[in-house]
Amino acid sequence: MIVKAISHKSSDKTAMKKLVNYVFDPEKLKDDKLHREKVIVKKNIRGYNSENWIASFYTNDRNRTFEHQNRTVLRHEIVSFSKEDNSKITKEMLQAIGKWYLKHRSDSLGVCGVHWEDSVHLHFIISGVSLEGKSTRISREAFKNFKIALQDYQKENYPELSNSIVNHSKKKK
Repeated sequence: MIVKAISHKSSDKTAMKKLVNYVFDPEKLKDDKLHREKVIVKKNIRGYNSENWIASFYTNDRNRTFEHQNRTVLRHEIVSFSKEDNSKITKEMLQAIGKWYLKHRSDSLGVCGVHWEDSVHLHFIISGVSLEGKSTRISREAFKNFKIALQDYQKENYPELSNSIVNHSKKKK
């Protein structure tokens, strides 16, 4: 699986709403081809109302212990699977992978939605600060190790998704 991370710097509720609305767009959450159910996974956040999620992210960001100009307010992380594995992927698999990801990524607010496109992918929105108000930033090396652990989890639990294995140990050119 490929993991991509994007940092969002704006603490404006409108910017947060734009990201949440993109990830949880009802059309993107539908699987028109194989008619699989929508998948939403949450951690440390209540309900299924996106307005409440935005308010929670906003309030959590206000609890940060260190304020600086270039801070990350939300992390948008995407986990993509190979097109060849699309028909093998189930709602239960994605829920389990989403729960594992949120549990091991940070102690913060997090929500995940699945886009059922040609290449199925999970979108994670994770607060830039933990519940204690500290940054959820991790080093490149720690993020690389996290991706390797995530892939090990996938290989151990879902070996049928063999087309989605990538080498996260390779150095960037």
